[in-house]
Amino acid sequence: MKKTQSKSAYYTHLLLRAKIIVITGLLTFKISVSIAQTAPFKPIDEKRVQEIEAMLTDKPSGFGEPYNKRKVWNSLLKSGDYDQFLRAMKNYTFPAFSKDDYFSLSNGSASSSNAGLTMMRKRAEGLAKVTWAECLQNEGKYTRMVEEGLRDIINQKSWVSPRSDHDFKNYNGVEYSVELTSSLYAHTIAQTLYMMGNKISPKLRKEAMDALYTRIFNPIHRKISTQNDKNDFLTADNNWNHVCLAGLVGAALTVIEDKHERAVFTYIGEYYSRNGLAGFNDDGYCVEGVTYYNYGFGHYILLRESIWQATGGKIDLFDDPKVQKIARYAPNIEIINGVYPAISDCREGAKPSEEMMIYLNRSLALGITQYDTLTNKSATSNNRLNVMMAFPNSSSKSQPGKNIQKEGAKIRSLFEQTGVLVCRPLPGSPANIGVALKGGHNDESHNHNDIGSYTVVQGNQIMAGDPGVIPYASNIFDPQYRYTYKTVGSFGHPVPLVAGTQQQPGVQARSRTVRTDFTKEKDNITLDIASAYNVPGLKKLERTMDYDRTGAGSITFTDYFEYAKPEWFETAISTRSEWKQTSDSTLLLTRENEKMLVAFSSPGNKLLLKSEEISEGGTPYTRIGISVSKPVSEGQIVITYRPQN
Repeated sequence: MKKTQSKSAYYTHLLLRAKIIVITGLLTFKISVSIAQTAPFKPIDEKRVQEIEAMLTDKPSGFGEPYNKRKVWNSLLKSGDYDQFLRAMKNYTFPAFSKDDYFSLSNGSASSSNAGLTMMRKRAEGLAKVTWAECLQNEGKYTRMVEEGLRDIINQKSWVSPRSDHDFKNYNGVEYSVELTSSLYAHTIAQTLYMMGNKISPKLRKEAMDALYTRIFNPIHRKISTQNDKNDFLTADNNWNHVCLAGLVGAALTVIEDKHERAVFTYIGEYYSRNGLAGFNDDGYCVEGVTYYNYGFGHYILLRESIWQATGGKIDLFDDPKVQKIARYAPNIEIINGVYPAISDCREGAKPSEEMMIYLNRSLALGITQYDTLTNKSATSNNRLNVMMAFPNSSSKSQPGKNIQKEGAKIRSLFEQTGVLVCRPLPGSPANIGVALKGGHNDESHNHNDIGSYTVVQGNQIMAGDPGVIPYASNIFDPQYRYTYKTVGSFGHPVPLVAGTQQQPGVQARSRTVRTDFTKEKDNITLDIASAYNVPGLKKLERTMDYDRTGAGSITFTDYFEYAKPEWFETAISTRSEWKQTSDSTLLLTRENEKMLVAFSSPGNKLLLKSEEISEGGTPYTRIGISVSKPVSEGQIVITYRPQN
C-alpha cells in the first residue's frame, strides 16, 4: 500500500533551530538559539530517576477516583449536571472501527484525513463515555459495554492516526508509534482500567496491559536503550511533544505497578517537556494559533497534573517563568468580544478551552475574572481532562488570584519578540472594532506565509482577515506541496502580491519593525515586509497600520512599495462577509448584523478590483484583489475599515 504522506515538516524541526526574534520598535533583529531551554536526546539520568522514585506513591493512580470510592462520584450524580448525558447514554452505540475510513486517504476516496482520524478518536471518546456512565451510576449497566469496547480497541490493528501510519507499519504490526492518537488511546485505556477497578476482569486487564506495553511503553524503552530514530516527539518543539508526553506519562503513572519504571517515565516527562515549551516564543506567543494552543498546551497541563499528583506536588512543571507568559497568550491574543484571530492552522471561531483557562487562572493566580468558575460541568467526551476537572485537583485547591483588570480590557497587547500587535477600543468607548496584526517569520510551526496579515473585528464578527485552516489533505505538510494551497500560501491572506509573486517560506522571510507610536487615542506601527518576497528589483515594501480609537474608530493599512523598474503591485482583502462595491473606491462588508465600509485608494494611480472565491475544502471565503492598473515604479495602496451605521 502506498504511503499516505511524507513526515510532517513541523515534526522534524531541529532542536537548536535558529529563531528570528523581532524587537518591536527597534530597527534591528537578532538571532536567538534556545540552547538552555531545550532537552537534547540522551540516556536516562538514573540519579534523577532515583530521586523521583522517592517522591512517588507506592501504587499507581490516575485522575479522579475508582468507581468504588463514591464520595465525589455520588456528589456528581446527585448534582443533576450529568442527567442529560445519562439519558442520552441509554441508547448509546459504541462506534465501530471502519477499515474504509482508515484507508480513505490513501485509496483516494477522501480528500482529507478527517474521516479516518475522526473515526479513530470517536472510539476513544466512546470508551471514555461508557466508563463515565458506569462510574457515575455504579449499577453494572455499562460494565459489559466498557469491557467490549476495551477489548475491541486493544485488538484494533492500529491506534495511530491514518495520516501518521507511514507505509501502514502500525496497521500491519511491523512497528508501533507513539503519536497524537495512540497516546490518546493509551491514556484513555489506562484511565478506564483505573476508574473501573475490579469491574474489569483480570484476563481483560492483563490483555490491556500487554497492549499498552506492546504499542506504547516498549517502543519508548527501546528508543531510550537503542537511541533509534523513531518517536521523535521527545525532541519536537511543537504540540506533538506535550500531547504525546501527556498520554505516555499519564498512562504510565496510572497503571504501571513497578515504582522504578514509573519514575523513569516521570523523568521522561519532566526532562523532555522542556522542548515543547521551547516551541513557544519567549514572549509567550504560540505560533501554532489558538486551536493548537488548546491542544498542545492543554496537554502540558495534563502532564503537569499527572506528575504533580504522583509526586504530591514535589515536581511542578509550572515552576518555569515562561509558563506564566504562555498562560497569558490566550487573553492577550483576544481581539474583542471573545473573538480571536485564525492565525496559522487555526480555524475561524476558535476560542481558548474554558477548562484549560480556569486551571491556569487558578493555578497561576492570573486574576482573570471570567475564568474563576467552571461553567461547563457536565463534559464527558474524555476520561482524562474532564475527570481531572470534575474531581479535586491542584488548581481547585489553589486560591483564585486577586481580580485584576480583565486582560481583554487592555487597549493593546504586544508580543514584542514575535511582532504581533492586538489593538482594542477604550473601555466604555462607542468604538466596537479591534484588529490583530501579525509580523513574525515564515518558518513557524504550522506556518502560513502570512507576514503582515491581519484580522479586523467589528462587534463579535470577523469582517476581514486571515482565513485560517483548511482540512488536512495527504500532502499538506509536505514542503513541496504545502504552499500550493492558496489558504496556506500568502495568496489567500490579506497581504500584497508583489510583481505577481507570493511570499516565500523560510526564516529569511521575516518582518522588521521600523517604527511604533502608541497613545491612548491611536496606535501606529510600520513593518518592513520586503524580505518575504523573492523579487529582484524590489527596493522597498512597508506596511503601516493606523488604529484610531476616537469616535466609532477606524483601521487603516498602507502599503508603501518601490521597484527598480515598473512592476505590478496588488494587495488583497480576504473576507467571509457578504460584500458589494458601492463606488469606485468603496466596498460594503456585511456579516450578521454588522456592516463595515472599506475605502481604498492609491494617490496618482487608478486601481482595479477582481474577486475570487476560495474553498479548498474549508469554509469558502472571498479574496478581493486591489491592484494598480499598470506597472509602476513606486506608490502606495491605502485601505481603511470603518463601521457603517
